[in-house]
Amino acid sequence: MKIGIIGASGKAGSCIAEEALYRRHEVTAIVRDRSKITNPALAVLERNLFDLTAEDLKDFDAVVDAFGTAFDPESAKGHQTSMKHLISVMEQLPEVRFLVVGGAASLYTDRSHRKLVLEGIPEQWQAVPANMKAAFETLQTSAVNWTYFSPAATFDPNGPRTGKYRLGGNEVTVNSEGESYLSYADFAAAMLDEIEDGNHIRKRMTAASEKTPNKDGYFGTERRKPVFEGISTYRPPLNYELAGRDFHLKMDQTDDILVKFLTGDTLEMIRGENRYTEHYECAKGADLAYFVNLEITGADPRHNVTLILDLMTRLVTVVDTYVGYKKEYPTMCDHVYDFGAIVLPGHPLPEKRHGYTSDLVGKRIQWHYGPEFAIIHVYYHPNYVRATFAPEALARMTPPSPDDLESWAGHPYDEKAVYVKIREGLYVVSFTEQSMSKRGKIGNSLLFLMNTDRLHDVGRSFGHTGQFGGASYRPENYLFGAYGEYMTPEGDDALENEPPFYTV
Repeated sequence: MKIGIIGASGKAGSCIAEEALYRRHEVTAIVRDRSKITNPALAVLERNLFDLTAEDLKDFDAVVDAFGTAFDPESAKGHQTSMKHLISVMEQLPEVRFLVVGGAASLYTDRSHRKLVLEGIPEQWQAVPANMKAAFETLQTSAVNWTYFSPAATFDPNGPRTGKYRLGGNEVTVNSEGESYLSYADFAAAMLDEIEDGNHIRKRMTAASEKTPNKDGYFGTERRKPVFEGISTYRPPLNYELAGRDFHLKMDQTDDILVKFLTGDTLEMIRGENRYTEHYECAKGADLAYFVNLEITGADPRHNVTLILDLMTRLVTVVDTYVGYKKEYPTMCDHVYDFGAIVLPGHPLPEKRHGYTSDLVGKRIQWHYGPEFAIIHVYYHPNYVRATFAPEALARMTPPSPDDLESWAGHPYDEKAVYVKIREGLYVVSFTEQSMSKRGKIGNSLLFLMNTDRLHDVGRSFGHTGQFGGASYRPENYLFGAYGEYMTPEGDDALENEPPFYTV
């Protein structure tokens, strides 16, 4: 996103700028004196606040007002005059968000809304907070696309960045110790979360954080600890390197795709006449090779989109996967592949593309998805994969039911598969468990970005999860990871020698 920060050389403004750069946004410092900006990653617009025009701010997605004054009665009036000027500018830019670093004085002390924080401030110190309160009241009556962020009563410039905080609205919010406390660093994190998520449009927000770092040792911009489910125990950390980047994908078979990674977990995608803003997850399969997974909200049938972005070769593979398109098999999945290239202005498109391959035929890999879960994949045919559990892994597993364990042990299964070469040592492998669906079980779409040099893969499972044997199930779509080891077929009983099972 393009973010302009008025007063980026001040205490709050500089923290917000640092947080925005950390999240790979395009940040412009709007200051009176260019020499006060020393970070070379910041673009600079040298302008007095009262000289700013709509033309100066029209290209930003969000403008943050971190303007501050000296703590004296005469300077304090600047909060009202500056707000009136910025309102006159921002009302001309209804699509641009306007976020204000506000004050705590206009917060109520409790839910009864009978007393303001301002009333508890000694009279000799009320000039600045009273003027900030008046400026906020003016903002509320405007037509601006605003968010007003009041810090806690104690606003600590030296406190830690924990990345965790409690949000509030019009009343003072406290931390776990009952204190109205917020560090500048966590204020900046909450401000960027709001810019990215947009949960307080034309609303006031406030926050409180802890005075010490999290006891559980978790830090970062992710607002929650990762949740591992299914076969995601060995999933690598999610990757945020695409945040702030835009791509124009020239596809061979379908419409061009314009994708803008707004943040580390939200993207905007335009395909033909359709525009989507969706949550996504990204994992890295190799240097400059990204596995991006998302689901189109509200699509019927359910629609998953996977982008394999190979920035080394400027090539892309796009896989559209659908589930619920056949009434007789409600969990059955199917997918459509398309290949393309990444447009780079001033450079010709690459002539080659990712493509189907038989490189993996004849290989046999046991993939480990957790300490007690491993499965053997036999790539015995350009259009099929054969899978079963290794005997030692089977012995350690707790089966969903004796019937399911017996079925797996006695009958490896075949599914139609797709193999695509991304580059040497890096492949996309996918199969939709249509045979499983026809047998009355849950059959998902499994898509892997497989690194055969490191014997590691990342991928996603899209479809349904639940109990085996056709019991209740629910939708699923998550990233996973695995570590592999090459296996050697042994004797006449090797899986490669078996006739196909359960082919579609």
